[in-house]
Amino acid sequence: MGKQEPMLKAPLPLFARFLVSNGLRTKHGIMTVALETFDRTLPTLSRNVGLRQMKGSMECISPATLQALDPDTPSQNITFQLVDLPRYGKLYLRGFPLQQDHITQRDIDNLDVAYKHAGQDAQIDRFMFTVTDRANQGFIINGKIQMEPVPFSIQVDPVDSTAPRIVHLQCLTAVELLRNGQYGIYITSRHLKASDPDTDDERIIFHILSGPHYGHLENVTTGRFIRERFTQGDLNSKSVLYLINPSVDVFHDTIEFEISDPVGNRALPQILELKWSQIELLQGMYEVCETEAVVSLKMTRRGYPLESAFVSLKVNEISAVVGKDISMTPSRLVQFDPGVSTKTWNIVIIQDGLEEDDEVFEVVLSSPVNAVLGTKTKAVVKIVDPRGGGCSSSKVSKMKTTGTGLLNCTVTPLRKPCPVFSFKETADKVREDVQEDVQALQNPRKRLRLTGNRKTIKPSSVFRNETDIIYQYHGIVSLRVEEDLPVFNETKKTKVLVKNRGQRKIHAPSQKPDILQLGRTMLDSHVTTSGQDNTISFPKRCTPSLKGLLHFEDTLQRLFQCDGISWNPWISAKDTKAAKCPFGWTYHDGYCYILISDQKATWITAARACREQHYGTLVDVFSKQQMEWLWNFSGRKSFWIGLNDRVHNGKWEWSKGEMVTFTNWKKGPPQSSHKGKNCVLAQKRGKWQAKNCKKGKGQYYICSKKL
Repeated sequence: MGKQEPMLKAPLPLFARFLVSNGLRTKHGIMTVALETFDRTLPTLSRNVGLRQMKGSMECISPATLQALDPDTPSQNITFQLVDLPRYGKLYLRGFPLQQDHITQRDIDNLDVAYKHAGQDAQIDRFMFTVTDRANQGFIINGKIQMEPVPFSIQVDPVDSTAPRIVHLQCLTAVELLRNGQYGIYITSRHLKASDPDTDDERIIFHILSGPHYGHLENVTTGRFIRERFTQGDLNSKSVLYLINPSVDVFHDTIEFEISDPVGNRALPQILELKWSQIELLQGMYEVCETEAVVSLKMTRRGYPLESAFVSLKVNEISAVVGKDISMTPSRLVQFDPGVSTKTWNIVIIQDGLEEDDEVFEVVLSSPVNAVLGTKTKAVVKIVDPRGGGCSSSKVSKMKTTGTGLLNCTVTPLRKPCPVFSFKETADKVREDVQEDVQALQNPRKRLRLTGNRKTIKPSSVFRNETDIIYQYHGIVSLRVEEDLPVFNETKKTKVLVKNRGQRKIHAPSQKPDILQLGRTMLDSHVTTSGQDNTISFPKRCTPSLKGLLHFEDTLQRLFQCDGISWNPWISAKDTKAAKCPFGWTYHDGYCYILISDQKATWITAARACREQHYGTLVDVFSKQQMEWLWNFSGRKSFWIGLNDRVHNGKWEWSKGEMVTFTNWKKGPPQSSHKGKNCVLAQKRGKWQAKNCKKGKGQYYICSKKL
């Protein structure tokens, strides 16, 4: 029909040939038919939105602001008949003042029509018009025939003389792991926002004056690098991304910029800071004896430490089997709280008592949140089998432990299992080489002596590393720790702190209370003399007048507090409460929390598991700060919370029936739960959404209990 339309709009002559005969004579003839087109459709005013422009400026009238349509009339015949002209400006056609009383749709389509304001203080101007196709009277607006003129409105704004201003300018720290394996920080209006009452966000320009220095900016919508500018609209749509350069060992960057509006008003230059942290394992290889209860993997964080960061751990079985040789907490997420730079993740070694080959497994860091991963993301752990009841000296000397030296021994088959005696000595205390003939375990103020005689015990081997001295002893023998009287000043007495490992006690008939069995004790390296720690040089002696005073010891990187008698390691109230949380739980603001992420469940199953397996409840949320902490604690993954209206439809309450004092709904609370959506899931950015309690996709969940 599109190709035939021009033919139908012009007269189309037709003819027919005919033959007339009376049986004797025949005559030929031609009959001509003339057709003329007839316009029956009225034009429709489909768009009339008006203009908005600055005082004294000229703006083009385009089809986006004024448009009329007619299916049987060409655009040059669709005419806007001007009834009343503008009062505070003039219409222009092809660059010259309009001299006629009409314009056509073709003029508008070709952007030949414009309005220029004369510069008065008037805020509103307009012109009146009707639409015609030159064949019919009237036009259509919103399905109705219109005969009267309609206005085209022009809003005139005063000249903008104010520059945009910065509303939000905060340091960006939220690092995200992108799909392509790179790390980036999205720059959004949440942390960087400019405002101008006279300018739309899409027209507020951020001009980059300097930087970034170590990474680069990218527009994720267009996929292009950002080198010179971006807009507030880009920030609102989360289109600006800072990509971190992994080859540079820095954890901060800056961008200097200034903002302007279309008129040219500019604000003072500002600097946007980006800071992040890096998480990696402290070492890549561990060897532990199967008789050890726990192996502790240390992780360190470098860079910006004032935000919470998270990292997930994955255990890959090589020859060691989870549940048979090793065991760990169900939560594989490690949280670095603000200010924390070192975290430890414990793996329990299961002792089966069988002679077998050494077992190996590996732990891999993955899925960091608010941090990037360093180069040490994998640690291989080798579990050494204690053949004959104990690990060999060559293997033990290579062991990496949690900071306590090991003293092991080799036994004959007829003897009882060889217990372990542990003694730790700080490296900075020992300044001389260990001699073969050790009289007092490298400390001239204490020594081990056989019960019943005065012979000293010599170690079979000595191993030194940066922090510990490891002494290797063989055999079962009763020992006691006693003072070395010729060395000590008689006015001072040594107090030895002894920790019991829990092995079976072996008594001798003549044994005194201070005699120790080698297999049941571990001697602590914290030795005090006259109530003071003689391994540390404190600036002042602890006296009742200094009670409560704190001292930070650089050599140990620990804080000590005077209790009026002696200096003791300082323990905060938060650490005291955190110690009351069960193993694998995390303390925060008076509550213990655990994230169940290894097995997804419905809300009903999750609530039952929290109650019956973990002796707690699905987490309740009472503040915005708590919700933000929980969202980070979950690794920014969806999880069930205790909110529900299962008892009374539409009456939302927590698991224990507590009243709702804080909400974080995505689109407001549901008006009705007739579809069975009676339970709440915290989804993107921690926003709440009602879900089915018994059916649907399983989710993570967080259990909590109050201390």
